[in-house]
Amino acid sequence: MNIVLQDEFVSLDLLLFGLLWPLLLSFMLALKPIRSLTLQLAPWAALPALAASLLVAPSEMRWHLTGVMLGSELGLDATGKLFLLLTALLWTVTGIYARTYFSLPLQRTRFYIFFLLTMAGNFGLILAHDLLSFYLGFALMSFAAYGLVIFNGTPAALRAGRVYIILVVLGELMIFAALVLAAKTSQATTFTAVCANLFSTDNPDLVILLGLIGFGIKAGILGMHVWLPLAHPVAPAPASAVLSGTMIKAGLLGWLRLLPLGEVTLPGWGTSMLILGLMATFYAAGVGLTQREPKTLLAYSSISQMGIMTMAIGLGLLAPHAWPGILPVVTFYVLHHGLSKSALFLGVGLGGSHHLLQRRWIWLGMCLPALALAGAPWTSGMLAKMLLKTHILHAQTPWDTLLPPLLSASAVSTALLMARLLYLIRPAARLSGATPVAGLVWPWLVNLTAILLLPWWLMPTTSSQESMYIMDSLWPLLLACLVTIAVLHTKLLRAVQPLPAGDVLLLIERGYRRLCRMGNNWAGIQRILNELQQHFKTHQATLVTATITRLKQIENGFVRWEVASLLMIILAVVVGLIASQSFSL
Repeated sequence: MNIVLQDEFVSLDLLLFGLLWPLLLSFMLALKPIRSLTLQLAPWAALPALAASLLVAPSEMRWHLTGVMLGSELGLDATGKLFLLLTALLWTVTGIYARTYFSLPLQRTRFYIFFLLTMAGNFGLILAHDLLSFYLGFALMSFAAYGLVIFNGTPAALRAGRVYIILVVLGELMIFAALVLAAKTSQATTFTAVCANLFSTDNPDLVILLGLIGFGIKAGILGMHVWLPLAHPVAPAPASAVLSGTMIKAGLLGWLRLLPLGEVTLPGWGTSMLILGLMATFYAAGVGLTQREPKTLLAYSSISQMGIMTMAIGLGLLAPHAWPGILPVVTFYVLHHGLSKSALFLGVGLGGSHHLLQRRWIWLGMCLPALALAGAPWTSGMLAKMLLKTHILHAQTPWDTLLPPLLSASAVSTALLMARLLYLIRPAARLSGATPVAGLVWPWLVNLTAILLLPWWLMPTTSSQESMYIMDSLWPLLLACLVTIAVLHTKLLRAVQPLPAGDVLLLIERGYRRLCRMGNNWAGIQRILNELQQHFKTHQATLVTATITRLKQIENGFVRWEVASLLMIILAVVVGLIASQSFSL
């Protein structure tokens, strides 16, 4: 393998080690003699990637691995650096959390095999800048995560796994087709060349459509979101944390890599993404408010928040000149949402305490990521929404007028979701989960600390209008509090039946069952027709046989002499009568 370096050799070594180390550990777990040692190393498998995200400077330069596959290209630009920082941090926190969460060595071994394979795929797609490497990383992450979804082996987990794997296969086929068409278009295998030459042929819209749906399945786009509310309630808490905190963002990264953002104006696709994102934001929030299972509610919250990021992608397609400013906002929103959602899932996993005081402390800790997602003042959510609103002015008419109030309304809906969550996990409610021992609590506290410090470190605010943004983020929170108090006082939600997880999937399943019933009815009709046909054939054969027999009997009668003579006499008389009548005329 020939390696052509375009940057420091140490940086490449660190990136490659961070990528290959979890993959190597997953294979080492299959070797029984070193399994116990590997189980001690597995929780820390993401540390090399975390070190790379902190030490390797972002650059537009690439490392070309000419002897790998078709010529892989690795790199760490500003977008990839932030994605790698978030994913490596969350994989580290959840990996350490899982060490205590699973008490039996057999459970740990089985979990870490899928966990490490999924982690390696996630790191690989972030570092990949060529189509094939990205696809292989994305496929490895997607298929390995199936083991995390069905880990508990319950009927609900197996059903969620079936839905998940069907959508994964569908998405992988679409992504593969999109990447092949894109490579054929640009005559290259790098994302840079693809984006520059995508519109030089006649089928760019097909590439965009396949990419939007294929990556949108992972991103929880509306209509393809049904796997999320099914998978999260049945998956273990550390698995749910990475599913929502990092894996769901891989679909968004696919859009950022493939779509010609900042290159051309695409009003049709941009408007579609804006509308789809807004619909997901409010629809998922509405369905989530009816839920009574905290992890199902959090799944719908993720769909709602991904709708906001989808809307930002649509804004970039509408205003390519503003994309250099929108891209940092999208990546910052990814960081904010990933940290907060991971902390919420890990906190829900600590609900098995029998001590009221412990449950109160956990509930107070859960308030921090909940307030951040709600966009409360002086949180990462306030920063994310503040940065997003500053770029709405680049939208075309009428979006520049419609988006500000719609974003404020989405802030209210998110705050209501978080209020509903805090009510469901209140200290008086006894939840299923692990006992909050030290091995679970301190990784969770690291996650909470990252929520407090990391966004402010990466995106310090020095705006002179900070007081205006504080008030803008405060009133949706106050309104949500008033609505929550009114609902609790009137006990309104008790009369509302929760919509089943998977919502749209229920309509699909009902339609499928109806088709099956129609098919069964048609099969019955076909059976009756076949029986009638067989019955007719049987009677037809009997009738033909009887007719032939009768005709033979008649024929035998005709050939007898006396009968033949009588017929000849009758025939002669008839002919004579006709002839005499003719002559008289």
